[in-house]
Amino acid sequence: MFHSVVARDASKPEITDNHSYGLCQFGRWIDHLGPLDNDELPYVRLMDSAHQHMHNCGRELMLAIVENHWQDAHFDAFQEGLLSFTAALTDYKIYLLTIRSNMDVLTGLPGRRVLDESFDHQLRNTEPLNLYLMLLDIDRFKLVNDTYGHLIGDVVLRTLATYLASWTRDYETVYRYGGEEFIIIVKAANDEEACRAGVRICQLVDNHAITHSEGHINITVTAGVSRAFPEEPLDVVIGRADRAMYEGKQTGRNRCMFIDEQNVINRV
Repeated sequence: MFHSVVARDASKPEITDNHSYGLCQFGRWIDHLGPLDNDELPYVRLMDSAHQHMHNCGRELMLAIVENHWQDAHFDAFQEGLLSFTAALTDYKIYLLTIRSNMDVLTGLPGRRVLDESFDHQLRNTEPLNLYLMLLDIDRFKLVNDTYGHLIGDVVLRTLATYLASWTRDYETVYRYGGEEFIIIVKAANDEEACRAGVRICQLVDNHAITHSEGHINITVTAGVSRAFPEEPLDVVIGRADRAMYEGKQTGRNRCMFIDEQNVINRV
């Protein structure tokens, strides 16, 4: 833009077009962004709005200079727009760095800290569906490490994480809870639907071998599913799901267990 101002050249559409914000490199990038989650969306919307405002102020400044009727207000408006856009970019970068620091390095999934910080919000905003927590544990994972080594064990964890993320719906999140445990936040209309989701995940794991450098490994998981009730702390919900999962381990593994409001546990 500086070159155009000095040359008094108002011919570049990425500066003077009414929709110039969609013609620059940043505008093209933001127009081609894929679906965004609810946490990221406000940052991108703020950047988009600030970017458009900056372009509009820049266009007005450029035309005022070329037509020789500029005033200090034109410069002030553009400077304010530029600073607002820069601030929005900085906020988005901080958000991305925060997310990155809370991601599990091995699997690429959000970790326990992300779940801790987002659970209350998810629970409050789950209507008209109910929110369920599914805790999964890889069966006999120590045997995998002892037999194949920890590097292959890491392959199993990474591959399972990829599978779980692809098998869940866009508005459901998979977390690496720790070790060989994963948590899936499930949104369902009722207990029966949540149980079907749990059984489906367990069956999919059982039916998909994991490829590694020496061949294939078949694994199974045991899952415990619990509904999260309004205002319940996360640790209470996890505690119930853990009891259900433990019961599944004790009664044969490779199964999904559901614990109801009365703490009655049944295989589903």
